[in-house]
Amino acid sequence: MQTRRAFIKTLLGLGAVMLPWSFLPNRLGESIKTKLGRPAVELLLPPAPEPELNQTIDLESLHRTAMDDIYVLTAPEMQGRRAGSIGETKASEYLASQLSMLGLRPMGDPNTGFLQAFTIPPVVETRINGRLTFKPGQNTRLRSPCVNLLGGLMGESTEEIILLTAHYDHLGVYEGRIYPGANDNASGVGCILDVLRRILREEKVPRRTIVVAFWSAEEMGFVGSQAFVHTSTFPLHQIHAVLNVDTVGNGMIGNFALWADGENIAVQAIQEAALECGASALLTPPAGHNSDSISFALAHIPAVTLMAKDWLYKNHTPEDTIALLKPEQISLASEMVYRAVHRLAF
Repeated sequence: MQTRRAFIKTLLGLGAVMLPWSFLPNRLGESIKTKLGRPAVELLLPPAPEPELNQTIDLESLHRTAMDDIYVLTAPEMQGRRAGSIGETKASEYLASQLSMLGLRPMGDPNTGFLQAFTIPPVVETRINGRLTFKPGQNTRLRSPCVNLLGGLMGESTEEIILLTAHYDHLGVYEGRIYPGANDNASGVGCILDVLRRILREEKVPRRTIVVAFWSAEEMGFVGSQAFVHTSTFPLHQIHAVLNVDTVGNGMIGNFALWADGENIAVQAIQEAALECGASALLTPPAGHNSDSISFALAHIPAVTLMAKDWLYKNHTPEDTIALLKPEQISLASEMVYRAVHRLAF
């Protein structure tokens, strides 16, 4: 009986390792296998499509809206987009397709197009003040694959980069309930894509290159953005400023907050844009919270996170749905980021 139980546990363990891998492109899977040094078995993965450069922009994608993206990312089949899950893989596939159809240059790992591979340690769910969150789990040697996505709108200078970012992961399914993460952070992803499409519709070449990045595993401690900072796909010194958007879809219209490590050019650009739009965006103490901008602040890169001032309302609950969002608030956030990008990149 003991032998049978040990055998079953071994099979389940191998299945937990191999299942997420089976949804990754071949060369990306090879990259992760190199990082992990395991498993010893050969994995059969589908081939990755060849990245297309300078392709024609898809007009349907160009005229999508932030709300269109949010509806896709919060659909039931996305299963709450927990990092390392099948649902998050589906979300990454959607975002990669949008970056491709918008004609961006792939800026992920070599030979993986828009994707940058990294791995995450195990976590367990816990509730803090009614909010579901993650804490470190056991057996930190067993890691799961994840990807960031990066695409570039090339400017006159490729040596200076404005980085527009948002995390696309959320909490997944817990106790049989989906945590859709409409505000946190489908709203930020939609906002970034909205800004990008507007710039592309204007057909103006920016002075500085604009790179769009969607991070995974933010909810597990900014793991995706930290992975990028530690193994960046282009030199970090090229980053002139980072504008990160996180949870911007609720609250009083025009009432925003900023997280940053003090005043910097990214903060200044957002605040000047907010003033022009008749909105408020004041630096606010994180009070134990933070977002992916912290990964860049720690690397001494000017960075800021824009969020709704009331971002905590129904945050990390199953009630963070489309119904919570105010399209006018998201539109205003997009306008502010758009104006900030023009200050920094044009």
